[in-house]
Amino acid sequence: MTSVLGLICGILVVVLGAVSDNDPLSSLFSLTACIIVLGGTLAALMVQFGVGGLLKGIKGAGWLVKPPKVDLHDFVVRITEWAALSRQQGTLALEPFIEQQKDPLQAKALQLIVDNTPAPALREKLTAMVETLGAAEHLPAKFWESAGGFSPTIGVMGAVLGLIHVMMELNHPELLGAGIATAFIATVYGVGTANLFYLPMGARLAAIAEETEHARFILVDGFVMLAQQKPASVIRDELLTIIPGKPKDIAPAAATAEAETPAAEMEAA
Repeated sequence: MTSVLGLICGILVVVLGAVSDNDPLSSLFSLTACIIVLGGTLAALMVQFGVGGLLKGIKGAGWLVKPPKVDLHDFVVRITEWAALSRQQGTLALEPFIEQQKDPLQAKALQLIVDNTPAPALREKLTAMVETLGAAEHLPAKFWESAGGFSPTIGVMGAVLGLIHVMMELNHPELLGAGIATAFIATVYGVGTANLFYLPMGARLAAIAEETEHARFILVDGFVMLAQQKPASVIRDELLTIIPGKPKDIAPAAATAEAETPAAEMEAA
């Protein structure tokens, strides 16, 4: 939500800056400039990304309100339970949990572990999947960053077109002022939308995509340790060293170790 508030503040700053000089708000609006700048930017984006990429880029802006979230603390709770169960009953006992996973990465990881995929091969396959998901999630950021590159240039083009129109009206001096103002409004639209909206949005979306990708690599580390049949307490402790914060609902390592003790005693018997 802070990103949305920032965008709103950007609009307010421009509006307040205009009215502070007793200029009417109508001085900031020009349908011609709007069509040239917004329409031209949209056309350039369509050429670069295609219709599919255009729709994905626009849809990706929704992450500013509700970004994707990988709950690592909840993952630690679940994977310690899976590790204890796997050491007691074997990896096949994890099969019922596959269909319960909404995250395709976690579902795929559990399926590979149930299929007894070796840890190195598991890491390789999951890493490739993370990179594929990350490439798709970086597209909205690239989309808006490209918009921030196109918009100022198209704004300058709109200003030049406006000045050309003004030069054609030199015989009517009373029209020159309005024509020049309209020309510069196109520049304001191009530079303003790029620096107040497109570029900050692109940077924020890129940060969200990177945070999500980093969290997924932590999931990969956890699943690799699960495939290596490491004790639940070891998996828990190693994951908590790389996850920021300490969740309150995760039992101490000693408690987790105690949960595995009956299985160890049964094996010894």
